[in-house]
Amino acid sequence: MSIEPIRATHATRAQRRWRALIATIACAIIALGSQGQALAQSPEACKAEKVGTQKTVDFPTAFAAAEKRVRAWQPDAAVVRLTQTALGPIDTEARSANWYMVWFSPATKKRIAITIANGVMTCYQDTDNPGRVPILKSGVYTDVKQILATASDRGGAALLQKGALPTVEMSAGSEVSGYRGLWYVNYRVKDGPSLMVMFDGSTGKFEKAIPN
Repeated sequence: MSIEPIRATHATRAQRRWRALIATIACAIIALGSQGQALAQSPEACKAEKVGTQKTVDFPTAFAAAEKRVRAWQPDAAVVRLTQTALGPIDTEARSANWYMVWFSPATKKRIAITIANGVMTCYQDTDNPGRVPILKSGVYTDVKQILATASDRGGAALLQKGALPTVEMSAGSEVSGYRGLWYVNYRVKDGPSLMVMFDGSTGKFEKAIPN
């Protein structure tokens, strides 16, 4: 029996495998190219926008700019979380160099996160679970300067003298509170005491101070 036909058969099988591999790679490249083109063509949540002339922005200014952008994005969007980050400590005038704010649109099931860093607003959107959405009966109380002053009077001043830096956040309370929107001012001394001061998220009314 001649071995030539066997060699030919082996060669044919190898060629078929090689052609199948090339076809698979080609399909993958086409798919990746299409996906990349789709991502490139998808609209941005928002273009970078300057907010004011200073690198530190007070909360009412930051919130107004962010909310305007959010309403243009989805009118039904509800506030999820408002805070300043560790990159931007907050001063007594409620100014920070880094604000982070999140809204959720029930209609689209999407979130939009807005950052105002050094006076420039940027944002992105995703479909992550928003978690607890705070219940705010009359909108968001925006006088964070007054909240900070009251928190200082309620025990924060003593911790400030020990080197604590306050952080502020508006988010949903516990299930016991009915997930009401609450403002939290937190103070923490390194290797020392801490304090959390709570306010109603819609009215700014002081609720309680919890030392630790």
